[in-house]
Amino acid sequence: MAELYYGVKDRKELLNRLIEINLIYQFLVQKGIDIPDEKVDEIVQQIAKANGMTPQELARELSKYGLTLQDFREFVKKELIATEGLREYLRRKVELSEIELELAKLKEGKVKTKKRIELVTILKDKGKELLREIESGNLNLKELAEKLGGEYQSLEVEKGDLIKELDEQVWKSKEGDVIFAEDKDQIYVVKVGKILTEVSGVNEEELKRKILAKKFQEEYEKLLKELKKNSVITILE
Repeated sequence: MAELYYGVKDRKELLNRLIEINLIYQFLVQKGIDIPDEKVDEIVQQIAKANGMTPQELARELSKYGLTLQDFREFVKKELIATEGLREYLRRKVELSEIELELAKLKEGKVKTKKRIELVTILKDKGKELLREIESGNLNLKELAEKLGGEYQSLEVEKGDLIKELDEQVWKSKEGDVIFAEDKDQIYVVKVGKILTEVSGVNEEELKRKILAKKFQEEYEKLLKELKKNSVITILE
């Protein structure tokens, strides 16, 4: 029956597949996993139809090999539990954390790093007033801009977006640092925020499926190895 169902002629390959199916089946049944009879009947009908037969004609074909339709149903049910049931078991067991996904995105995609900053631009003739405000402990840049008639901006910048003197300091500084730079007309005050990482060129859903498929395969191989280790397999000729 297995040869007919799988379409496999090589005896060693067929035996290995049957051993794996039976070990997984027994394990999952012990875990309470089952397939409804309605689902089994549906699959049997699909198999018959795919071979241009009705279930009754399939039964007659099976009888040529000394098998009944019930034998075939039981075989199909075992196969479904060992495949669809296994997928359901692994879905419950295998998880993909946000950290794992983000690391995979960084590895697979094109990474762009930015820094979030607050930037105030003030005319140079306001320099003394700016110094007094800073000495008084006022580091609220939005308030500073309002008091001194400067321009306040909240930005996300990449390396090279700012004037050279400011850019170098921003990328050397850590979150929370306040830095200053100036040119002939203006003073720049920057409060450095968080580093932001953007990844492009990655289909997140496709990447999730890829990672989960790998995790499923690893978990399956681990389970099968453990089942084989704890089982005694006898092949009757």
